[in-house]
Amino acid sequence: MLSNTNKFEREFYSKFIKVIDDYVPRIRSFLLAVSGGVDSITMLDLFKRLRDERKDIVIGVATYNHKLRPEADIEVEFVRQICLAKDIPFYTSVGDVTEYAQANKLSIEEAARELRYDFLEKISTENSYELIVTAHNANDLLETMILRLSKGTGPFGLTGLRLISKNRFRPLLFFTRSEIEEYAQSKNLEFVVDASNYDQHYERNYIRHSIVPLLRKLNPQIEKSALSLARSTWELDTFVDKLLASKPRYYIAQRLIFRLEEDTLLRVEQIRRYALEFFGKPIDREKIERFLKANKKSYKVSFWGDLGVEVSHGWVMMGDINKYEHFYYDFNIIIEEDRINIYPQDHIKINGYFIKFKVGGIISKGGIISKECSNRIELEIRNWIEGDRTHEGKKLKEIFNEKRVPTFLRRLIPLVVMDDKVVFVPKIYKSRVLDDIGLDIVSKGGINFES
Repeated sequence: MLSNTNKFEREFYSKFIKVIDDYVPRIRSFLLAVSGGVDSITMLDLFKRLRDERKDIVIGVATYNHKLRPEADIEVEFVRQICLAKDIPFYTSVGDVTEYAQANKLSIEEAARELRYDFLEKISTENSYELIVTAHNANDLLETMILRLSKGTGPFGLTGLRLISKNRFRPLLFFTRSEIEEYAQSKNLEFVVDASNYDQHYERNYIRHSIVPLLRKLNPQIEKSALSLARSTWELDTFVDKLLASKPRYYIAQRLIFRLEEDTLLRVEQIRRYALEFFGKPIDREKIERFLKANKKSYKVSFWGDLGVEVSHGWVMMGDINKYEHFYYDFNIIIEEDRINIYPQDHIKINGYFIKFKVGGIISKGGIISKECSNRIELEIRNWIEGDRTHEGKKLKEIFNEKRVPTFLRRLIPLVVMDDKVVFVPKIYKSRVLDDIGLDIVSKGGINFES
């Protein structure tokens, strides 16, 4: 009969294998972030067992030296020797966290995290690891939730940590710290103890040693309760992600353009999630409230100076809301005796639109040829200018309004102009004069704003 220790160890490992098979069944290479503490050493042991059982699994270990404590060099060497003994590739680097924190106005914790993840991403990319694996556990999840709750957060920001996010994997989130320590003891694993984990000047340590024990008096299984809440949040988060992922998004002129959701909750999540992805930083509730309160057909909301959103006719442009780059290109159709040439080329791609000039048969010159050159038709491709009219004399702005063209798109869409009159606007307008003279303009790409 198996001892209680062996039974626990077997069940612990089986639970780990189930996490692997349920969530990352097709992944074959993992880069493990190992500091030398009990969590990461346990994670390393679990993946070493996995590698030994499944010969197609590849693992590597990365350890970042923050140089914040005198023991840091010894701990890096400790992990290196374990990897050497187990024939596991080992990667390390060192950085000045204090200097980086001061230069970037970050806390020591934030600076250490940024430098560490930059290192992990670099090693992962250079060595083609599919996932970066960290040893965050259920206690870390609980502490993160308390920290975020204390500072203010929305429902989807509460958990902070997810089992899988982009290329990061946290398989120990389903295990409590006490379970991990029990496993390490059962396997006689050696690990280092970071004395700074007990320094309650750090917010997370204060939560760990002062707040969580109080909550545990109310509920001895508080970590598992937090995990249950987190899993429900993850499921809802995934559902919202799928809803939004099915909607088209366009990247034009360093801007993100998309149709605004009708449901208020989805609108909030659109702006929140897209802003985090596009700008690389979160927007706070006050900015979202400003966005929601702007109840007009067309309006702008600044998030940070020129950066924000412009809304028009149910569409949103995210990016620089004040400065639009002007563009202007000349094209010449040269009519010679035996052929027709287009200079400098017969096509152009700009702001996501592809425009191509095509001449069918004999091009007519009646009333179109430039006075300065009797065998040339001059064309321009440029932005819209207030007051532009079509070749038939109608104001282009009226056509934009009739077709509900978003205000920001009017500044981005390329116009084809002949003799100072607009003759073509992709997906919006084509002058009859083009057929009369035998010139065809074909366009692809851009935004199908009528969909």
